[in-house]
Amino acid sequence: MLDTVTAPAPSFRSLKERISRRDILFPTRVEEVARLCLDHPELLAFGPTSDIARRAGVSSSTVLRFVAVMGFSNIKAACKVFQDEIRRRSQVYG
Repeated sequence: MLDTVTAPAPSFRSLKERISRRDILFPTRVEEVARLCLDHPELLAFGPTSDIARRAGVSSSTVLRFVAVMGFSNIKAACKVFQDEIRRRSQVYG
């Protein structure tokens, strides 16, 4: 059974903090997606689910499970948090 979070993290930073505190635990295959997306947030921010799945070596449904485990109701909500992180980084480094 998946241990989903009741409310999604409002930011990429708070999401990473929850993961490091182990407030969010991922099943093995879902963790592969988490590692990929946290290391490369642009993938979830702007890439199609199928590309993320291919790069992580999982199915597209596993990517959607990653989104659900994080507490998001849909992939668009998760993408927004990751897009906000990309924007934040571009302002810091731009």
